[in-house]
Amino acid sequence: MRFRRVLPLLAILLPVRLAAQASADDTVRAIVLDRRDIFDPDERGWIARVGNALHVETRAATIRRELLFRAGAPFDSARVAESERNLRALGVFRRVVIDTVRTDSGLVARVLTKDGWSTKADWRFRSTGGEVAFTIGLVEDNLLGTASSAAVRYRKTPDRSTVTLGFRRPRLFAGSVGLGLEYEDRSDGRLAGLTLEQPFYSLSSAAGFRFDTEDRDERVLRFFNGSNVARDTISHRYTLVRASAARALRASSEGYLRVGLEAQVRREDFRPETSPAPFGKTITGAAGPYLAWSRANYLVTRGFAGFAREEDVDLGLTLRLGLLAAPRLFGYDRDGIGPQFAARLGASLPSGFGYLEAAGGGVFNAGGLDSGSVQLAATAVLKPQRHQVGIVHVEAGWLKNPVPGAEFDLGLGSGPRAFRSHAFTGDRSYFATAEYRVTVVEDFLGMIGLGFAGFVDHGGAWYSGSPRRTGWDAGLGLRLGASRSTDTEALRFDLARRFGNDAQGPGWVVTVGKGFVFSSLGRIPL
Repeated sequence: MRFRRVLPLLAILLPVRLAAQASADDTVRAIVLDRRDIFDPDERGWIARVGNALHVETRAATIRRELLFRAGAPFDSARVAESERNLRALGVFRRVVIDTVRTDSGLVARVLTKDGWSTKADWRFRSTGGEVAFTIGLVEDNLLGTASSAAVRYRKTPDRSTVTLGFRRPRLFAGSVGLGLEYEDRSDGRLAGLTLEQPFYSLSSAAGFRFDTEDRDERVLRFFNGSNVARDTISHRYTLVRASAARALRASSEGYLRVGLEAQVRREDFRPETSPAPFGKTITGAAGPYLAWSRANYLVTRGFAGFAREEDVDLGLTLRLGLLAAPRLFGYDRDGIGPQFAARLGASLPSGFGYLEAAGGGVFNAGGLDSGSVQLAATAVLKPQRHQVGIVHVEAGWLKNPVPGAEFDLGLGSGPRAFRSHAFTGDRSYFATAEYRVTVVEDFLGMIGLGFAGFVDHGGAWYSGSPRRTGWDAGLGLRLGASRSTDTEALRFDLARRFGNDAQGPGWVVTVGKGFVFSSLGRIPL
């Protein structure tokens, strides 16, 4: 009994990190959780006391359910590393470390987690002089210590105002099925969405599924020729019910091969906003198999999206191929098929890393390609010195017969950040940005990271058969990142100079945002 009391103390005071796979006789005898609040016990002062008093520490059960190793099983360094990634992916910790200590009774694993400040304001601002867009909100990323998130936001743009409510809880049902809810009350419509999901919680997971539904009653504005005045205003009714399930044919800590089936039912109708005619009810369905393959190669890096926080980047290869059947029996005008693909490939570079992404799909029938899309992106991250990072991102997209509202739409912070909203619209698009950031301090007063950046943007969008419309901007910015927050993304305070084009003259723009001005094409879906 006395030894059991001493065992957790030894696991905390005598950590020994194992860098390689332990031998087969190294069995994990016990797992000890070392949970820390926002401020560690040795950090004194009224800020630490108030911060810890206001925060609910992450529950032990929330941490344990993400661990892929168990007491009584052989030590597996790959599963330990993946457990660390799972914990970081929850988005509630500022630090995660799993290490081990040998005792007289065997190997003991210690899981150290340090909570981040999870209650925060979300505020963003963009102005081109003649236009202003802003977002204010309140977000809780670790509700009652359960890694659940709840958010309320108000967003105002030149087109509309929106109040958004969101909730997400992983592993809500049966310890494995998560729930997501979203509702938007717009000045010109509404949106509601629900998701139930049991994802593949590890590379070696055997099965997963996802069910989601979305309903929209909205106004769609269409912009042309760089004008910020809509030429078309369309009422849109949209309902989607979609489900997918997959099983792993081969799975290990190095990668997987999964086969799945997905199906969807969609109702989508448009009409001119001023039309007195009632809405139609166009319902279609599609279903088909898909195959997903991955060879994982994870890198733990710092200073990419934020400052001193650890970030996981997959430099392996992931592929997904699918084929949906879209027959007339399911509501289409003609029999068709819908091939889909998604891919991501990463690689190490001198003093950094990079990755390529691609995604696309379409519907083919007897008349050829009815509609489709292709998007490509490349990102390179170079870190010539510890406190410096250079980031280059290039992306391009192509659409055929997009539905109204699905066209590329760049401006006012999306794409070239110094141009007004809807400055670039169309079915062809490209965007390139480069930023060089210098970190002044990673953890000033134990609270905040600070850096400065220089950047340049170039890109645009246009319709096939129309003149190509693009634009340039460049500027300087301040980067701030709260080291005690759950966020890894830094806040951006940018002053950008716009170099005019045929639709908009030169000028200065101030933007306040979070993270990068570009985004990933999205995760490889289930």
